[in-house]
Amino acid sequence: MGMEGVILAAGKSSRMAGNSKMTMDLNGRTVIERSIDSLSPFCSRIIVVTGFHSEAVRESAGHCRDVIFVHNPDCEKGMFSSLRMGLQRTEAERVLILPGDCPFITHEVCEKLLAVKGDIVLPAYQGKCGHPVLLNRRAIEDLLADDRCQSLQEYLSANKAEIIAVDRPEILWDIDTPEDYAKSVEYFRTKEVR
Repeated sequence: MGMEGVILAAGKSSRMAGNSKMTMDLNGRTVIERSIDSLSPFCSRIIVVTGFHSEAVRESAGHCRDVIFVHNPDCEKGMFSSLRMGLQRTEAERVLILPGDCPFITHEVCEKLLAVKGDIVLPAYQGKCGHPVLLNRRAIEDLLADDRCQSLQEYLSANKAEIIAVDRPEILWDIDTPEDYAKSVEYFRTKEVR
C-alpha cells in the first residue's frame, strides 16, 4: 500500500454558530467531501477521524469510496489525539494528513509533495508552512512512540522536514468562522465557473 490519507474531522466547530462545519455546503459538495476529494486521487484509502459531529460527518461523506471512519471518543482532548488515532489505523508507507476544514488543497500541491523523498514533507507558501503534511512510515512510528509530544506542530518543530515551496496560498487557509466560510463558498464558485 503506497499512500493513505488521514483527515481530521472531530472538532466542535465552536466558532461556526452551532453548525458542524464539515457538513456545510461549498458549491454543491460539503466541506468534508471536498477535503476527501483533494486527497483521494493519491490515496488507496482515507481514514476520517470523527468526534463531536460524528453522525453528521458520516452522513455527509459516507458515500465517498475508500473512506474508513474512525470515531475518537476523546476528541475533547484536541486534534492531536485524533491524529494519533488516525495514524494508528494506517498501513501505508506514506500518509497525507489534512485537517477536514482545509478543503482547498490542489492536486498540484499533492503531486509536488509526493515527488520528494523524506520522512516529513511540508508545503510552504512564501515561507509559511501549510497543509497537507506528508509523513513516511518511520516518522509515523516515531510520532506514535513519542509520549512527550503534545501536538503535530511540536513534533514537526522538533524534527527535520523537507520544505517544498508552492505557489498556492490555499495551503494556509482553513474554515473557522462564518467569514471564512463565506470566502470559501465564493472560492469554489469562481473556481468551478472557470
